[in-house]
Amino acid sequence: MKQPAAQDEVTSFVPDLNWNPLDDPGSNARYGEHFAEPVTPMKTASPLTLDGSGGTAALAPRSGTFKVTLVTVQLSGKTVADTDAINMTAARNSITSANSYWNSASAGRLSMTKVSEYRHKSAAKITDSYGTIMATVTKELNWQYRPYEALVIFVPHADLNYNGSWGILGGGFTDGPTSGRVIMPYPSALTNNVVTHEFGHVLGLHHANSLACTSGRADAPISGGSWADPACWSSEYSDMSDLMGYAQVGSPVVNAFLWEYGGFGAASDIRDIGTPTDSQRFTLRPWAGGAPARALKFTDPVSEEVYYLELRMPVGFDSSTAVGGNQGVKITKQDILGWSGNASVVLTPNSRLSGYSYRALTWKAGQTFVTHSGTRVEISSIAVPANQPGAASAVVTITPPETNATRAAAAISAVVSAAPELGAVTSGVVCGLVDGGCYQGFTTGAVIWSSGTGAVISANGPIRNAWMAAGAQNGALGYPKASQVCGIRDGGCYQSFQNGEVLWSNASGAHISKAGVIRTAYRAAGAENGALGFPTGAQACGLRDGGCYQSFQRGEILWSPASGAQISKASPIRTAYRAARAENGILGYPIASEICGLKLEGCYQAYQNGEILYSSKTGAHISRPGAIRDLYRSSKAENGVLGFPDSDETCGLKNGGCYQSFQGGEIIWSATTGAQITNNSAIRTTYRAAGAENSLLGYPVNAQICGIRDGGCYQSFQGGEIFWSTASGANISRQGGIRNLYRSIGAENGRLGFPTTAEICGLRDSGCYQSFQGGEIFWSPSTGAELVTTGSIRTAYRSAGAENSALGYPLAKETCGLRDGGCYQSFQRGEILWSSKTGARITANGPIRTTYRQSGAENGTLGYPTNNQACTTSTRCTQTFQRGTLTWTPTTGVKRT
Repeated sequence: MKQPAAQDEVTSFVPDLNWNPLDDPGSNARYGEHFAEPVTPMKTASPLTLDGSGGTAALAPRSGTFKVTLVTVQLSGKTVADTDAINMTAARNSITSANSYWNSASAGRLSMTKVSEYRHKSAAKITDSYGTIMATVTKELNWQYRPYEALVIFVPHADLNYNGSWGILGGGFTDGPTSGRVIMPYPSALTNNVVTHEFGHVLGLHHANSLACTSGRADAPISGGSWADPACWSSEYSDMSDLMGYAQVGSPVVNAFLWEYGGFGAASDIRDIGTPTDSQRFTLRPWAGGAPARALKFTDPVSEEVYYLELRMPVGFDSSTAVGGNQGVKITKQDILGWSGNASVVLTPNSRLSGYSYRALTWKAGQTFVTHSGTRVEISSIAVPANQPGAASAVVTITPPETNATRAAAAISAVVSAAPELGAVTSGVVCGLVDGGCYQGFTTGAVIWSSGTGAVISANGPIRNAWMAAGAQNGALGYPKASQVCGIRDGGCYQSFQNGEVLWSNASGAHISKAGVIRTAYRAAGAENGALGFPTGAQACGLRDGGCYQSFQRGEILWSPASGAQISKASPIRTAYRAARAENGILGYPIASEICGLKLEGCYQAYQNGEILYSSKTGAHISRPGAIRDLYRSSKAENGVLGFPDSDETCGLKNGGCYQSFQGGEIIWSATTGAQITNNSAIRTTYRAAGAENSLLGYPVNAQICGIRDGGCYQSFQGGEIFWSTASGANISRQGGIRNLYRSIGAENGRLGFPTTAEICGLRDSGCYQSFQGGEIFWSPSTGAELVTTGSIRTAYRSAGAENSALGYPLAKETCGLRDGGCYQSFQRGEILWSSKTGARITANGPIRTTYRQSGAENGTLGYPTNNQACTTSTRCTQTFQRGTLTWTPTTGVKRT
């Protein structure tokens, strides 16, 4: 008889993405266990230190992108074909699905992205427990536990086993608050949900369970680490309306307890009403929606356990699961399972019925849940507009075991007896307000009572009107804490409430200053007696990056989570800030208040992305982040040579450059040169007159440097330099042959000194020249750059017409040390020779000069020339020398006389 195939042998199983293991007859499929610590010896430290206190988030909100390594593993005993049968498209899609879910749950703070993918052959067998398989593969891969990294492996089998028990559909391992691993079998119809579920384990969550009691009780007390009622137990995975339960194909939103425990969403998602002392009514919105305070939690006044209420409607991730018996008000609390209480338990209308297929977990309108300590939660109503589940709402009434409604009447009576100004009674004592409050009406107002505030007069007038318009005790302010007080600045009045104040003046009207960081900053600034005066509008939120602001008579207070609450007082700085689009502009939110007392009656205010500086002479201008601001600050800002900015930074210059003007100059930036200062000076004047960065000079490459020869200064640019001295003024030395020669002979420290003109081109034969204190440099394409220094030779050269004369351009610099201390300089078409006895004389190219040089020039019998060559006619030229005369005619040639 043929034996059945062992679990690690090759089988004929063909993976099918539409296959649902839960539909197989006799299926005992379930999600994987949640391992807190890895089995591998690679990690020895405890991965998490979690807070087990009920109702308190144990994990702070995390932010980052998990880099996912996806590996397909060929197990020992499996073939390459078995591993090839893993559908990699489905595997990749499961990571995308997990990313979509947890990115939404974390309000965009968390994401998962696949960064690498490869095949691995392992010594592990499919008959190993899945934790052992994961440990083996982890060790073989030498995978390290780094923040925001995750390992996901798929193995070639229909399911996994745990200690010989098959049917496991996936496993998750928490290796730290931001690190973990996931093991999966062949992809199936459940893969997206299971991988998303397992990432919940990676993020530190245990399972969403249900309370099961054979007695049918809806709630049970906890005694140590177990249920105090032996008829009750935790049915693991049995919350079918939760991703961390037995959600199967869908991926419903994790319940409010796990949401808060894991640090997901925003703190405003769950309203904490604390410990109720009187009957209170609240409105819930769909938990899978995005409304603030859509769920609530309360602490039982007797047991001190924390309960969570949420409205489940077919919205968003709950679209396919919040139906039938799972549509309504869901009530959960912390479970005894997990470690440090990171599991939840759903409290159902009938705890006798439990298990993986029980789909009646929520409470309906008209039903009442009672905690084991006696606190009642009545589902007063559930309203679902036609075809608009997202607009659904549920009203719940929470009543503690005991109420003290009679206290209200006594407290109101005591206030009324001492306040005849209330006038006649217009109503009896009416209770049933939020938090168990009561009130009584009078001709001139009302007396409002709550257990937290006592009885307080709310007098008719603008302050009461503003409070009523904001929802009275049901609104942001809550109950009044004290009676209205008048006689403050400008004849104004105010009244304190649980969550803020209402302030009024004749000029500003009545406006709310609600409790929070903006009000704290307002009060720290002196409230209505300070620089801001009275509020002129209510606090408005929903600004960029989740910010808020409030307007006052003389300014605003702006707040964001990153910047805190800061004052933007009415001033030229605020005008410039608002002109730059305030928090929506380049500056972002202010990070400090305006600071004055700078020189020139100056002030400044710092922002997330820069500053605004003001002086009485320059006005208010932005110093935005970047290289220009960095250089300005390193140059001592307004206290340095630049002083205050007198313009905003302007970009879009040549090659993408930017500049900003200051009292004492400019800072100019380009990607190639960086930011450089051009001080107010003759150098900057010359630079700007030449066209600044658009000229041949381009951008500056360093700051102006002074203290050179004769007290001079210079500044280098991409295309040259500008030199200045008192005697020479500021002149450009541009790149090219003339500048190269000038620098090679020592620049201003050489014989030429400072330039006295800019380089001038357009000369004969496309030449150029530049004048210096000690001479000139001439350049032409054929001769290059050569000096003509000051002295008799230069005078003779210029008298003859310089480059436009018969000599043309110089070919070499002046050379001295000749006979009798003489000097000479060669030109394209001749020479100039000088001696102290003869002066500077030209010997032009031609027969006379040839004969002169053949006779030894100044070293020969003729000596130095005593005059220039003279041609009286086209057929006769002569030149006189110290010891003779040379005459040339066409017929005789050159003759000496």
